[in-house]
Amino acid sequence: MKDYYKILGITKNASQDEIKKAYRALALQYHPDKNNGDTASEEQFKLISESYIILSDIPKRNAYDYSQGNKIHHNGKDPSSHGKATSATYLILFKRIKAKVLNASGRINEDALYKVIYDLLSDETITILVNANDIVTNNMILDDIMVCCVFLPDESRFAIHKKLIRLADGDSRFIQKIDELTKPSNKRISQKTSSNDVENEVNKSAIFLFLLLVLLILLMILL
Repeated sequence: MKDYYKILGITKNASQDEIKKAYRALALQYHPDKNNGDTASEEQFKLISESYIILSDIPKRNAYDYSQGNKIHHNGKDPSSHGKATSATYLILFKRIKAKVLNASGRINEDALYKVIYDLLSDETITILVNANDIVTNNMILDDIMVCCVFLPDESRFAIHKKLIRLADGDSRFIQKIDELTKPSNKRISQKTSSNDVENEVNKSAIFLFLLLVLLILLMILL
């Protein structure tokens, strides 16, 4: 997996200004126009641009850090100007998040997972995905998000459902798939079932004790 921080020559806790400065310096150095069309320089320029597109945007950067296992969470507003993201950009990020979740062996920080997905599904992201009208890519993104949501509590899944309804943009098949998020999770159902079982057992014990008490009273009267 590409190390965007290493490509830009910065640390994982670099500020957004440091990211911008590093990008500008490297972009100038490796720009094809500055290197007479050298193929190696052109490829490096593409990597630098890709790194900047991800790291210059707070939600994308947090999603990338989450997928990499970086413990840093960046806050603040996005820069006023950054690279153009495409549907493929978001698909890659969500696939990395899903891979991170599936490789976590069940040890998942629900709050961190929810926040990184919720923030990445920003108004800008949804607008880009809807305007691109790439149904195949959007469905792949949805599938990755649905897998991740299996590990989230109901409240978090309901909040993400509201975001995805906007992304569906009226597509009935899309909406039908998304509505799975509004159903109580198996974890919640099993907990509810367990509670009912306990309550039933308590009621059975109370009835048994009552009948036993009545029987004892009858025996005392008869004796």
